[in-house]
Formats: sequence, structure tokens, C-alpha cells
Amino acid sequence: MKTEDLKAKGLSDEQISFVMEENGKDIKTLQDENTTLKTEKSQLENEKKVLEKEKGDKEKALADLQKNTITKEEYDKKVKEIEENAKKENEEYVYNDLLNKGLDDAKVLKDEITRTAIISLINKDKDKDKTKISDDKKSIVGLKELIENYKKQAPHFFEKKASGYSPVDPEGDKGDGDGEVSMASNFAKRNNAEDKAEKSQFFD
Repeated sequence: MKTEDLKAKGLSDEQISFVMEENGKDIKTLQDENTTLKTEKSQLENEKKVLEKEKGDKEKALADLQKNTITKEEYDKKVKEIEENAKKENEEYVYNDLLNKGLDDAKVLKDEITRTAIISLINKDKDKDKTKISDDKKSIVGLKELIENYKKQAPHFFEKKASGYSPVDPEGDKGDGDGEVSMASNFAKRNNAEDKAEKSQFFD
């Protein structure tokens, strides 16, 4: 839909603005629905893969029991371990999938340095304890609050439109042409060099 086409139909500027705004809302709704469907599909595919692996591991354990290579007690212990590992693997996939979606929604820069840095912050015990997968598995409870805090303390992690700062260049430049290494780049390098030390230049 183009403005010129609406003008040709005799619509006023005010009517055109209304139509374009409503059209934009419809497009946003469709985009959100498409993203949700992709997320659900991804989670279901992973769940299927995990279940197939769990089934195979249990069948192997049962075969070992039937061949008397393991005791009934060892079999029961192994089955419990298989089930716990499957549950953990699936939950980790869902968490990471929703985490990346949440970072996209918050307009966090998509370059590897920035994503690695901010995910490492969220995954620290003191922060990850504040987040959990929602009951409907469509979002991470507590993530929004963490992101808002990071926006204040590390604005270079976010797109200019969302934070008012120039995006970080993937190679480390701030994007303002002065050649300085970005805050996100500095943090990521320090984080790796110091084996993910508890303090960073943003969160002293």
C-alpha cells in the first residue's frame, strides 16, 4: 500500500495517515504471530529430538538390564538420570530460545560480541536466579527488568533507536567514526580474559 495510491483514490492527508497507521498495526500483529509460530515450532522440534534421544537411551539401558550387565538398581538409577537430563536439556533450549527472542524485542545489538557479553551477564547466578520460563513457555519472567537495568548501565548494547546511542560496530568501533573500541567489545574481551570475573566496567 502506497501513499500515492491512496491520494489517487481521493483520500485526504488525515485519512491517509489513519489508513497507514492501521495498516502498520496489522503488519506488526502478523509479524508477532509469525515470530510466535516460529518459536513454538522450534521448541516442538527440539522436544521431539530430546524425546527420541531419551527413548533410545532408555532402550539401551533396558537391553543392558536384560543382558544382566547392570543390576535393577543401576537400571532404575540410569533411567532417572536419563529423564532428568532430558528435562534439563529441553528447558535449556527453551530458555535460550526465549532469551534470544527477548533480546531481539529489546533491540539488543545482534553482533556476536554484544550478544555474548549481555548473555554472560544474564547467565550469572545472581541474575539468572531472577529469571524463569513463563508457564506458557512464551517468554522469560524477569528478563524485562534486567534489560531495563542494562539499558541504563550499558546503553551501547542497544540499537540507537531504542537507546539514543550509535550501534556498536561488530569489529569493535562505536559507529561514530572515531575508531574507539566499544564498551561492549571491551567488556567481552575482559570477560574472556578474566574467566568471566564477577565485576565489569559497567557493573562495579
